[in-house]
Amino acid sequence: MDNKIISSQSDDSNEMHSQQEEEVSSVSYLAELWRDFRKNKGAVLGLIILCLIIATAIVSTFLIDYETQIVEMNISEMFQKPSLKHWCGTDNFGRDIFLRLIYGTRYSLLIGVCSVMFSLLIGTTLGILAGYYGGVLEQVIMRISDVFSPIPSMLLAVCLTTAFGQGMVVLMAAIGVAAAPAFAQVARASVLTVREQEYIEAAKASGSKEYRIILRHVLPNALSPVLVQATLQVANAIVAASGLSFLGLGVPTPMPEWGAMLSEGRAFIRDYSYMTLFPGLAIMITVLAINMIGDGLRDAMDPKLKR
Repeated sequence: MDNKIISSQSDDSNEMHSQQEEEVSSVSYLAELWRDFRKNKGAVLGLIILCLIIATAIVSTFLIDYETQIVEMNISEMFQKPSLKHWCGTDNFGRDIFLRLIYGTRYSLLIGVCSVMFSLLIGTTLGILAGYYGGVLEQVIMRISDVFSPIPSMLLAVCLTTAFGQGMVVLMAAIGVAAAPAFAQVARASVLTVREQEYIEAAKASGSKEYRIILRHVLPNALSPVLVQATLQVANAIVAASGLSFLGLGVPTPMPEWGAMLSEGRAFIRDYSYMTLFPGLAIMITVLAINMIGDGLRDAMDPKLKR
């Protein structure tokens, strides 16, 4: 009886010690990742810009009234050029473009992040299962992925939004489904390089369950290229959402999504070019910042690309 108690206490102690070692290892890895990330000045600049954009989206919730400052028309001030009163001018309904740009930040960021999270969840899960188990499951998953991969993501998103109608949820789901095959392929390729490692074999030999091996050993070690792909895909999702809104298939008016603002301003581009200039700059700066962050993460996570 005493031996069993001592053995149980010893197992608990070993497990706690193992967990502590994993926590220390995770902290040291994150510290090393941040140190390598900071070496890329462009990535740091992109991170600063993105933080300012996110802060703008949060602050606008409390400082801007949607009904009176974003939706309400003011015909007496329509087509006002950029000035101290209206920094980016006013549109064809007399609405302040600068305030609409700031308020619209939340829509573009929300669509980009949520659609990528959706595709990340689906694609990464399928890719990990395909890469780890192989066999018939891998063939089925990858053949389905191969069917959707050649289809341009924008075309697939157009088909889905046309079939299911407008709305942010439909838009995010459409962009997410279109990007899922890329995540599945990246996750599968990463798992194939991990599953034959010695620590995976040791975990199997110790009797660990399959789901614990996947969650504790396979997923953390195969996640780096997936995270880089996710970061870059956020920028692609923002562009795709803006493109769909520009075509009238995205966020419905009067929501001030940047692509929708571009679509509204194209009819007046010859005489009032600022109506398309500022939304286009907002999209360009945001996408550029996210791509710079993605490049920095890629350099920091890939030992072959570290400087």
